[in-house]
Amino acid sequence: MKQLQLHVGIKTDPIEYRYSYEWLFRLLAEEGIHYAQLGTFHEIYSLPDEYFLNLKKQAEDFGVSIYSVFCAHREMGGFFREEPGWDLLARRDFGRLIEVGAVLGAASVGSNAGSVLRDRMGTKRAGIRRYISEMKQFMHHAKRCGVSWLTVEPMSCLAEPPTLSDEICGMAEELIQYHREHPDETSMFGYCSDVSHGYADRGRQVRADHVELLKASFPYLYEIHLKNTDECYDRTFGFSEDERKRGIIQIDEMRDLILAHADEIPVDTLIGYFEISGPKLGRDYSDPLLEANLRESLRYLRDTFRTDLTPGPSPSMERGDLPPLPPGEGWGEGSARPGVSGRTALEKGEGWGEGDQSSIEIAPSMMCADLCHFEESVRRLEREGIRTLHFDIMDAHFVPNMPIGLDLLRQIRPRTDCLFDVHLMVENNDFFVEQLAEIGISRISVHAESAVHLDRTLALIREKGIKTGVALNPATPPTVLSYILNRLDFVLVLTVNPGFAAQTMVPFGIRKIADCRAFLDRHDLRIPIQVDGNVSFENIPQMVAAGADILVGGTSSVFSKTGSIRENIRHARDAIAEGLQLRNR
Repeated sequence: MKQLQLHVGIKTDPIEYRYSYEWLFRLLAEEGIHYAQLGTFHEIYSLPDEYFLNLKKQAEDFGVSIYSVFCAHREMGGFFREEPGWDLLARRDFGRLIEVGAVLGAASVGSNAGSVLRDRMGTKRAGIRRYISEMKQFMHHAKRCGVSWLTVEPMSCLAEPPTLSDEICGMAEELIQYHREHPDETSMFGYCSDVSHGYADRGRQVRADHVELLKASFPYLYEIHLKNTDECYDRTFGFSEDERKRGIIQIDEMRDLILAHADEIPVDTLIGYFEISGPKLGRDYSDPLLEANLRESLRYLRDTFRTDLTPGPSPSMERGDLPPLPPGEGWGEGSARPGVSGRTALEKGEGWGEGDQSSIEIAPSMMCADLCHFEESVRRLEREGIRTLHFDIMDAHFVPNMPIGLDLLRQIRPRTDCLFDVHLMVENNDFFVEQLAEIGISRISVHAESAVHLDRTLALIREKGIKTGVALNPATPPTVLSYILNRLDFVLVLTVNPGFAAQTMVPFGIRKIADCRAFLDRHDLRIPIQVDGNVSFENIPQMVAAGADILVGGTSSVFSKTGSIRENIRHARDAIAEGLQLRNR
């Protein structure tokens, strides 16, 4: 029997017109859920591609993959209507939905087939034929767009086919056969089944329970919806402790059933999307209840349904771009490039001055992070292999700003094993050194311009077991370091005037880096040069070529609004690789 991997995700329906996607993605990241199925909303068919590109970036920033797109409102039922215009509307909207899925990089796009009007049940057979004919054309469109699967959800009433086993098998067999006949021109077809769907007749007698209908879909199953229901399949709800007591869906039994029939299921990895509408929408007393319900249900599903704790899907799922890995699972695509690293030489067992000088470190400037969600920003950076965080501590005297205080460092220090690199822009350096030593800091740089007794301050830092650096304002020449070279572990070159983010590099910034490197070389001192100030994608190659070893990335690179943190760090690493080529010519 094959090893079928089961993962947990969520369909986004409950936040519709209630909470932002950022709110949901943050919640998923906190709960260790890495997959989302985007549910449709009225505006989805009219929004431009740019909206969905930004949504994809936002999800990736939280380590979430929008792996599927699925209808939420039965809006694709136009092929079951005989009135003029309904089929045209359904054709236009589903075609656009496939395109949206492609922009998001989703592996599948799906819907329920639609509804036959209760007073027109005699049109059902013709409606099914129209629907199947249209689906064949959509399979071509999906293939052209790069969407691997189209899915349909079997439903719980005879007016919404497919419902019973014969319909489930009949519709799937015809569409899968069509794909077999046109394998290079069509996307694959499968079901997005629901563990809570069974069939009860007008007398509320159950004629086919959820187990029977789920098993009928196994040979065609691609993805699955997870929700709870009552014994008559009348209402659906989640998996909080109270809901589990009144519901009939036992997730452990569903999991075991699926795994027992793994050889029948055509994929090696199956994602179960938690699907609920949530509490009453638009009430001050009900909307705030959603978060607790989602968290409790997702924790239960994560611990009960999921079989493999690694979040990456199997290659058989037919999508090339895998979601980012969580902390400790790897650095992702592009991070293994020789000489480009998120780690310091010290972490790799090398001493500065003895290690490989081509190993360039990215140290994100945390004053540019989202201070309202600071720990979350740290987690995003950790996922991308970042191991050093740069903190600017100011006193509003040496520079007219004070964005980050010591208490922030105290609170975040126990929550990450990243190295802390502190740049002091203060008048009383020794006071702050004493405070920082108690917090647990790896590196401290002080300004040559602010230290009254620079040698004494550097000696104090060394006594605390902390690496020492001296920061040089743009107009300060490297020669001021002449008499304290033996105290230095690194030099910080400011390429903007200190105190504020989002500045433009001074005109002589690159030359200043090169001059500093030449000065150190003349004294046979192989220590890193850290560069801070407009470390942008455009400037990084020249900075690295001039001799920069540690790049403090802020609003023009790591935290740029033009991309997600994941994309920005990849872009920065590409720029570093370009700079190394220039340096080694």
